[in-house]
Amino acid sequence: MAKVLMITFPAEGHVNPMLGMIRAFVDRGDEVHVVTTEHYQKRIKRLGAHIHIHPDYIRTLSVEEDNLESMQPFFHAMLQTSLDILEVVETLSQQHSFDLVYFDMFGAGELVRDYLQIPGIGSNPSFVLQEAHFDTPLYRKDEKAAHLLEEIHERFGVQPTHLMQFMKNRGELNMVYTSEYFQPSVDALDDSFVFIGPSFLKRADQHDFPLETLEGEKVVFISMGTVLGDTEAFFNMCIDAFADFDGKVILATGEKIDMSLLKEAPSHFLIEPYVPQLEVLELTDVFVTHGGMNSVNEGIHYHVPMVVIPVDKDQPMVAKRLTDLSAARALDKDQLTAKQLRDTVESVLGSDTYRAGIEKIEESFQTAGGTEKALRVIDQFMQAKQTQS
Repeated sequence: MAKVLMITFPAEGHVNPMLGMIRAFVDRGDEVHVVTTEHYQKRIKRLGAHIHIHPDYIRTLSVEEDNLESMQPFFHAMLQTSLDILEVVETLSQQHSFDLVYFDMFGAGELVRDYLQIPGIGSNPSFVLQEAHFDTPLYRKDEKAAHLLEEIHERFGVQPTHLMQFMKNRGELNMVYTSEYFQPSVDALDDSFVFIGPSFLKRADQHDFPLETLEGEKVVFISMGTVLGDTEAFFNMCIDAFADFDGKVILATGEKIDMSLLKEAPSHFLIEPYVPQLEVLELTDVFVTHGGMNSVNEGIHYHVPMVVIPVDKDQPMVAKRLTDLSAARALDKDQLTAKQLRDTVESVLGSDTYRAGIEKIEESFQTAGGTEKALRVIDQFMQAKQTQS
């Protein structure tokens, strides 16, 4: 039995892809300790892992990657989070001797590995980005950042090799939750990246969403994550676009929206801040999404054609790859109109092309190897480490 330390990054698209690996380690008898935030505590604890909580400064921040000023508070929060995680790990290391650390590509992962001086496995929740993507620095080492970095170094004896490390933590092995078929430019990557495909654990969160009302209906599901600016205007456009749609339209608005600013919607709309996404996708005919990798993988899993409206981060790359593989239509959020949105959804509904493209990606997921492959490769890696020592 191994003792596994896992370091999450407190965001849905980073935590959810790791859940399958947490379950896989636990199910084979490993002792798993996960450092996370209170928001994800129940979700992870029910998998059988030991939970260790650090404060959450990330979840409430609003970030625009093309606005460097908005990135600096995010950088400060990431540094403070890294400091807090190292404090938790310091305490844990006095009680446990871990065999390996499995960490998200965002955050403190490499710092934890270097502090504990144990093998590190990276968790890559989206496509693997080429090195050139990280050439443009998003952060400045201002006075506050310098102070936090100095405190990390003085207290724990570790420091990043460069500031972008906090968005590009790498292990000697890195698990990628997609397939080689779906990954763009896969031939340019080295063998440290292990493609295992996504895993899907239905979340046991309680909900009262009326799934039964979707049975036998054409269903358009619209969810744009938590990153879209001017969210109320977008959802009002959706209400205009599908006002006379013959079916059900679900708007998952997220927690930050001011519902009083939304138009009155016809009775075939279901508008909720939260919906049980996996259960809804099982009954969905077209998924309108921002193109976050987590949501896209779930849509593919349930063979749902997509209309992708990318906002930032890796979403334009995901949207392009889906369109390249004839699995989705992509729209420009800055030029979007209600008519264009409605016409695009209707064209996807009326074509078999996109469902066929989705099914081909899903087939590649099914043959990627999953968590069984991940465990096998990790075990081989650890055995090689022991042989070397």
